[in-house]
Amino acid sequence: MRRQPADEGSRQQKPVEAVAIEPPATPRRRMARFAEPGERKTRYSLPAELDSASPVGYRQRVALSRAQAQKALALLSLERPGGFGEVVAVPEGELFEECALGVLSARQSTNFRGHRQVTFGPEDSERLGHLLRSLGHLDAPVLEGASYTHVVLSRPYRTPFTLLLTLIGHRPVQSLVTVPWRALRKQVWHHDDIPSVGYLQQLHVGILADAMERAAVVASCGRRRAQVFSAPFCSEPRRRENRPMLRAIEEMCGVSAAERAQGWRVALVAQVGQAVEGEEVDLDRDLCRKLGANLMAFRSERIQPGSNADASAPAEYQEDQGMEVPEALTVMAGRAAYNAFAHWTGCERERAKELMMLERIDVLKPAGQARIAEVQEGLNQVTDRVLATLPKWADLPVGRAFSRNAQRGRKAFGLAGQRIYIGGLSRQEVAAQGLDWDQCVRAIGASASRSGLVAELMGVMELPPECDLLAGLCLMAGPVNQNDIGKAFYGQEDLLAKTFEGRDPTSLLVWTLKAKTVADPIGNEEQLMNPRRQGKLVDLRPGPHDIIKVKLDGELRPMRKHGEKVNAERAFGDVGNFVRDPQGRGIPGNQGARWPESWRAQVVWEVE
Repeated sequence: MRRQPADEGSRQQKPVEAVAIEPPATPRRRMARFAEPGERKTRYSLPAELDSASPVGYRQRVALSRAQAQKALALLSLERPGGFGEVVAVPEGELFEECALGVLSARQSTNFRGHRQVTFGPEDSERLGHLLRSLGHLDAPVLEGASYTHVVLSRPYRTPFTLLLTLIGHRPVQSLVTVPWRALRKQVWHHDDIPSVGYLQQLHVGILADAMERAAVVASCGRRRAQVFSAPFCSEPRRRENRPMLRAIEEMCGVSAAERAQGWRVALVAQVGQAVEGEEVDLDRDLCRKLGANLMAFRSERIQPGSNADASAPAEYQEDQGMEVPEALTVMAGRAAYNAFAHWTGCERERAKELMMLERIDVLKPAGQARIAEVQEGLNQVTDRVLATLPKWADLPVGRAFSRNAQRGRKAFGLAGQRIYIGGLSRQEVAAQGLDWDQCVRAIGASASRSGLVAELMGVMELPPECDLLAGLCLMAGPVNQNDIGKAFYGQEDLLAKTFEGRDPTSLLVWTLKAKTVADPIGNEEQLMNPRRQGKLVDLRPGPHDIIKVKLDGELRPMRKHGEKVNAERAFGDVGNFVRDPQGRGIPGNQGARWPESWRAQVVWEVE
């Protein structure tokens, strides 16, 4: 089967072009070392070891040539596949690495374990195809010939932060009744304390959907493509309309009544198949291995050297490096964002640019500095009000744990970076275009992630060996959530209200682009990997057996679990981009252990 590539006039997405970032005259890098015997370990010390089933590990970025980076940017303007070729057998190792780039690592706030995946082979993919064709609001054609299909389940966003929200916004005496009532509504009916918490679930799903399209391409070196369906599973009206088909899919996934009561629902379905002639993505194996290794290494970069580092931070974090995010890079980041929004909503690109509300704050200019100070002051005022009104009858018995968590927000909501974006939408404008609100919220998540990926990829283009990176991204929901508390309980305006006056905006995400050469403290990563140093508000990174099941011989089996043996392989580990100390010593256990070669090479489903 051959399908002609879309001509430029019919493309919804524009190509993203490479933009070089100038390194500073005196580059620096993270000089993390192991704590000496008897020395107190800090977030700046290397972890003593790693024992984890996660495919991620502690990684460092890998340099790409300009030609490689330009090829990689094709992943940020992928059009949907028009068909699949013949069904092919897929080696287990490739399926594992595709999942590593998708559900096992897609960027999420606090690494919240709100996603699960069930993967089906060719025969079950046919049945799923029939069910998909019966759904309303499909955002793409259902394709014949899928080699396998991923079904992603999602649940409402619930973390220690949302537990704290249960206590916010109550009157002193009435709180004895209103707090338990709100907790009951959250537990039984999955009500959200503030709207932005509900948006988080959709934002995360949108980020994952975008990642899954790229994952199929990178893991197969451009041979496979993914058709990802999101729209039928968005808002409650659509779910009600599609309920019989959704229940049938959930039954195939083994979703129990107890899991339904916890809020687990189908969120995405991704058909994956062999690319037809003309739709393969031109990425050679060497580039794909480097891309996969980099995607394992990319992290949210919170610290801007010389701006927001702790006083106790090492010297490399204390000095301003004098770097800038080039204007041309911000143009390409915006282009990638609009690509994603048009792609995931199906609206015309120019209309997508009108609907998306993007406030870009240039922190290097006085007006930008004043704007950030204004935003920060508003967020701090919310924290002050929360602390002043938190019910003491709930806080004191737990040693003021809730008020301490609220105080942590001051640091978590700090904004640093040369370019800061606040993204949002107007409900009225979305409705006027006949678009689904939840679908558009998902598209904002994809847009922010894809926009940031431009900076991350350019941050490894022609990367000097004495630098960890040249640019990075920090994706944040915290400032929006804090502002939403202010809106819901304390009469504050939306973050975007002044910039988009008269349009009734709803801010959804904040992301910052940073030009720098020093990676964040490795303790930020260790809190996601080490149970003994797990962060108070985060989940640990999962292994494949924790959140993925594969349908084999009529059974749903945890991925990479054979008896007591579970995964210890780091995806794309052959690239060797593992963190080391200045003397070249690695972290024990960080490189993991490769899954037995005979198991990796075995096809997951036989194909006749």
